[in-house]
Amino acid sequence: MAKYERYIYLFFELLALGIAFSLAVRITYGHAGMLDWTVLRLFFGCMALIWVIASLIGAFQPMDRRMSGAALVKGLAIALATLAVGSLAMGYLVGIQGVPPMLLVWHFLIFSLLVGLVRLLIWKGIRAYRTAGFNFKRVVFVGSNSVSHRFLREMKEHPEYGYKVLAHFDVGHGEQESGALPLEEFDLFVTMNRVDQVYIARDQLGKKTMSIIRFCLLKDIHVRLIDRTADQLHRNGFKAYLDDSGLTALVAINPIKYRNVLGRALKRGFDLVFSIVVIVLILSWLYPLMAILIKLSSPGPVLFIQQRTGIVNRPFGCMKFRSMRVNVDSDRKQAVKGDPRITRIGAFLRKSNLDEMPQFFNVFLGHMSVVGPRPHMLSHTEEYTKLIGPYMERLWLKPGITGLAQARGLRGETHELHLMEKRVQADRSYIKHWSFTLDLYIILLTIWNMVTMKRQGA
Repeated sequence: MAKYERYIYLFFELLALGIAFSLAVRITYGHAGMLDWTVLRLFFGCMALIWVIASLIGAFQPMDRRMSGAALVKGLAIALATLAVGSLAMGYLVGIQGVPPMLLVWHFLIFSLLVGLVRLLIWKGIRAYRTAGFNFKRVVFVGSNSVSHRFLREMKEHPEYGYKVLAHFDVGHGEQESGALPLEEFDLFVTMNRVDQVYIARDQLGKKTMSIIRFCLLKDIHVRLIDRTADQLHRNGFKAYLDDSGLTALVAINPIKYRNVLGRALKRGFDLVFSIVVIVLILSWLYPLMAILIKLSSPGPVLFIQQRTGIVNRPFGCMKFRSMRVNVDSDRKQAVKGDPRITRIGAFLRKSNLDEMPQFFNVFLGHMSVVGPRPHMLSHTEEYTKLIGPYMERLWLKPGITGLAQARGLRGETHELHLMEKRVQADRSYIKHWSFTLDLYIILLTIWNMVTMKRQGA
């Protein structure tokens, strides 16, 4: 990336911050006669300082050449959350008072729109500029393997990345690229052609490869290793990083994308707030009403508590409104369309998804999350673990009341193996691409499905 790229972005974003604040002041006050400019200047200074600090410490990075639109939105969301929390905290610490709440709301909305527009225009502009053949990186490849071939195809299919491949160098054995240059010409070639990046496709680094790496670092040329093992881990939903804390360097494998303090706290905090709101505002009156209807439909308890598989294969008691008559097959036999065990009120509960509302108690207790892979019966976990290779990967997260598979309609009976395989594939995709934005999207889609009573299966 360009040396001053971050500061250029920061300049335009601070300009957007100032414009948004000015517009928010005009909308809130209407005229300048009643303004306490000292308080407003102090609060704006706090926001600007928070934005600068967040930028410089890397809370949001300049745009990588292969940045996707989803990554752009995620980075913007993190930056705006940092600004909101940091500004309020600093305002409280320095004792700023007298700033109207509506001013803050208008400023945040306008700034979110402006800074989003700034980043989108910069992102689109840079990609168009690179597609036209400018702002490219000169790269060479050393060695060759299946992953490097795929990466080369990716470069050709996406000219907006801005890569120009100058040459391939043969390492003398293994897979060879047609027209590859001998390794002896490497030093002179990269010097004469002002190469920016070198990609080394080797699973083991010999003396020649290590000498290439040292030469490139002395010339300020960036080196990237194309490793088949790392690529395989990434494509299967694992996150790998180098653990060099001791004398021996190790590759650590992390199966959960957001396994960090911030990610866990964010998801758990959201689960607590969301579950408390639902329990207080909805279940406080829905539970007594459902209890009466369920009791009238058939004898038995209001809740059906079934042992299901939780995070890392730990069983827990999953709560549901009872939708069937009491029977001995409830823990073994899955419900199907037209199941005679389902009561009249139970059919409505299952179709509207209201039978799962008590699971917000599970969320509050920490057994479940609002969004995550759906928990399955213990017998089903044991069965499908043998039939579907990556099935256990869905147990890396807390199970959810709803999930990506359910929001897409993959729920209900699974009389064919390929239906469960589709669910597992969706769950693995969710784990790999988890973000707070994705959780909100799944929640909104689930609410829409409930309103329209869109449900697959019984």
